[in-house]
Amino acid sequence: MSVSQQTVDGREKLDGIERAARALGLAACAGLTLFLFYTIALGRYTNWVQYEVALALVLVAVFMLRPGPLAGLTVKGDLLLSLILSGLAVYGAWYMINNHAEIAAYRTGIPNGADLFVFATGTLIVLEAARRSEGWILLSIILLAIGYLLAGPFLPGILSHRGMDIWRIAELSYSQQGIFGVAFGSVVNVVLIFVIFGTALRIVGAADFFEWVSSIVTMGRRSGAAQCSIIASALFGSINGSSSANVVANGPITINLMQKAGYSRAYAGAMEASSSVVGQIMPPVMGVGAFIMAEITGISYPSIMLAGLVPSLLFLFSLSVGASLEAGRLQLAPLRREREPWSARRISQCVTVVTGFTVLLYLLLTGYSVDLAGLAATGTVIAIAMVLPAIRPTWKELVSVVVEGGRDGIGVAASCAAIGIIIAAVTSTGLGVKLSQSILFVGDNNLLLALLLAGACSLVLGMGLPTAASYLMVVFIAGPSLIELGLPKLGVHLFLFYFAVMSAITPPVALAVFAAAAIAQAPVTQIAFVCLRLCIVAFILPFLWVYQPVLMLQDLSLASLPYLVLSLASLVFAVVLLAAGQVGYFRGRLSPLERLGAAVAALLIFVPHLAATVGGAALGLLLIARWVRGRREVEGLAA
Repeated sequence: MSVSQQTVDGREKLDGIERAARALGLAACAGLTLFLFYTIALGRYTNWVQYEVALALVLVAVFMLRPGPLAGLTVKGDLLLSLILSGLAVYGAWYMINNHAEIAAYRTGIPNGADLFVFATGTLIVLEAARRSEGWILLSIILLAIGYLLAGPFLPGILSHRGMDIWRIAELSYSQQGIFGVAFGSVVNVVLIFVIFGTALRIVGAADFFEWVSSIVTMGRRSGAAQCSIIASALFGSINGSSSANVVANGPITINLMQKAGYSRAYAGAMEASSSVVGQIMPPVMGVGAFIMAEITGISYPSIMLAGLVPSLLFLFSLSVGASLEAGRLQLAPLRREREPWSARRISQCVTVVTGFTVLLYLLLTGYSVDLAGLAATGTVIAIAMVLPAIRPTWKELVSVVVEGGRDGIGVAASCAAIGIIIAAVTSTGLGVKLSQSILFVGDNNLLLALLLAGACSLVLGMGLPTAASYLMVVFIAGPSLIELGLPKLGVHLFLFYFAVMSAITPPVALAVFAAAAIAQAPVTQIAFVCLRLCIVAFILPFLWVYQPVLMLQDLSLASLPYLVLSLASLVFAVVLLAAGQVGYFRGRLSPLERLGAAVAALLIFVPHLAATVGGAALGLLLIARWVRGRREVEGLAA
């Protein structure tokens, strides 16, 4: 046999191994989906068994489907490493399921050699899975947390603690305080079923349907292309747990449409990224954030959904106004596209999407568990799609719901398992208490400064993570201190959740911006700058409901309704003024002094003090009157 023939045979053999590894990974994804279906429908196992089985399936899927550290050097070596790691994951799950009761009863704090082997290897493979899923940034933060556990006695001030050796760290990490704690538990109990629900909606064409509805609503408007992006991305983003994934799904259509309409590449990319962020905070699903919040706070889902309604609509309105004024400034032509009529496919998609969400909301509002509601909604979507010929999925598409549903969730599952190590480091060393005390000390003197610190913490710790992971990362660190300051639990969780979501467009690690830049073919820095300008209202809103709790729509009464109406009217006015100041246009171009005046008026209205609000509104009304009068005079001269 010639050398070339040996090379070909070796390549074919390697291709066969790669295909087998991929098939194993996809089988693990399908197994994860079917395991969730089975346990939600027929009853969960104990937490330890439930989480161990789920984690083993997640790890096998990650190692078989995502390249490892040796991929650039030797494909065969990388596959061998991935198989070894997968085997260790399965062995660790089997060992802990069979020995957990004995470990918990007799060997907590005094593990034997076999226990330590499983703890150490289990922790290491979770770290590698997190690196493959979310990259080096998350891994670096976790390694920093582990280093903090090791170096405790040598650290100064509030950072000091007794310290731990490497084996104690392994035991802590691979426990219900760490990897199997509330972060991973929330993913298994809540997030994954809604990831699968989103996959089912995608198979029946929900994203395409949202795009079509958006184009009908915005047809004939100057800013129609941008408005279409805002509506479609916000709708689909609300059921998608990742802003960047939503950009990738919708961006190729919406960004291209905005560029054709006349918006710049940077503006089109920034609008898509910003609109995808809106979806993460928009009821009823809030990128599954509402369900996680209900899971860890005990607050009812309807209360959380109501609390998120006003801020999300104001954010959406601010983007819409900004897009409209930008289109006026650029003098864009109205969006003209041939209107697609209602077809059997569109009607079928409408019936399926509306019925699926109706079932979901009905079950949630009538007290059924979140996971059961998600399973029922998923089943409803698939069942109705099977009945309607226009959107009936093929058997291959039905299989893809099972496979892709699990695959879409393995990244957030692996990252949240690893985040458990950070939570364990913060809680076990008392760092969380110390940080809370520091924020409490600051808050006793200046609540605004304490909120700024907590918001900055959310932005930094949420960098580069999906919505669920970023929220879970920050809430256990910064949340307790704000609650101890006397702020309502729901307001605190929403505050931190919104800032964690905004980390997707906040430099230097802004995943939604990077995704948009790749599609728009524009520099990342330009898109990030435009994003921050477009979303300035979103950075202000979390402070508003802390100082004006009525905006969360909780415990409303007839006496509070007038105040609520006036507050909403003033905020809508402020949003318009701020957008005019940013864009430099309102029925005509604005001078720098007028832009400054509009921004000052808006910020005064946002200040939660009656005198400031009245002053800002008066200044805003004077400016609006001037702009309208000036525009009429120009039109009169032109006539």
